[in-house]
Amino acid sequence: MLKTASSLTEALKQPGSKSDATKQGSTSNPVLLLLHQKKSCAGAVGEWLENHGYTLDIKRPTLGEKLPQTLEKHAGLIVFGGPMSANDETPEIKSEINWLTLALEQKVPYFGICLGAQLMVRQLGGEVKPHKKGLVEVGYHPLKATSAGTQLLPDWADKYFQWHKEGFSLPTEAVSLATGQRFENQAFCFNNHVFGVQFHPEITKPIIKRWSSEASHMLTKKGAHIAERLLADHQKYGVAQQNWLHQFMSRWTSTFRAR
Repeated sequence: MLKTASSLTEALKQPGSKSDATKQGSTSNPVLLLLHQKKSCAGAVGEWLENHGYTLDIKRPTLGEKLPQTLEKHAGLIVFGGPMSANDETPEIKSEINWLTLALEQKVPYFGICLGAQLMVRQLGGEVKPHKKGLVEVGYHPLKATSAGTQLLPDWADKYFQWHKEGFSLPTEAVSLATGQRFENQAFCFNNHVFGVQFHPEITKPIIKRWSSEASHMLTKKGAHIAERLLADHQKYGVAQQNWLHQFMSRWTSTFRAR
């Protein structure tokens, strides 16, 4: 079990060169990606994986696609966001939360984004709740890396893109990697191989435009930024967030070698 920041740093070794990463990706098992809507895509996360030679195995469990009974043939697991809540009592959400025990039991490298982090928090016994004042985070918001976060990844951006109305508690024995002003828990690690973030590092300009159009109701909620600001701030802060993502993905995929 992860107990200290130093053990967290040890858990994710410095990766080799880009050519090494590409070579590793070309020979490793595929990375399993769980998306939750028909039009959802892996964005910048999927682009990074494909650019480094990894094969993507994409499933949409909320649309009825079956999930594997074992993760032994997958190098890692990434669970993305979606409009549903981790608290929903639907068969699909309850089943997905239960299925995540595979990642824990088989110690698969896990990366949960927004809903993907919240689903894992529920599996780990934590809570997912709305803001006590009804506020949401929609747009770029400031984060502060913890000491464990900076030891893991030295270069954190000033702001990260958010699109959510609920936040998560820190599971027992998880290590906080970053905190926010409006929703305290923003990134965590559990047992060295499970990582979750509340923000959306996979975001791209086309995704922002699509979400602003197809989920425009989120822009009317308390505390949300207007559509024009989303794009303006992405122009201002997007590169730094992308640099963080590339840094994280390099270290996260370096753990694939142990499987």
